[in-house]
Amino acid sequence: MNKQLFKTKRALGLVILVSTISGCASALCDAQTDRAIDPLQQESERVRCERLVEDAMAEHKSERERDNEAQLKASMSKHLKAKPSH
Repeated sequence: MNKQLFKTKRALGLVILVSTISGCASALCDAQTDRAIDPLQQESERVRCERLVEDAMAEHKSERERDNEAQLKASMSKHLKAKPSH
């Protein structure tokens, strides 16, 4: 039971982190691209940075979904095998 609680807390923490990062992607990228002198270059770098952050978040989400699905299938298989047939 404690293991499941830990996984739930960890998943909740990741959701909070991702939502915080997605809301802050623009601010993070603005801070990173402020060094560019040319306004067009600055905007281009900011957009590129935001795209990289969003791609990384999407990849992380996909990985977590694949992991969750694999864990669910393994758990279902384990419980179905353990269930006595009548």
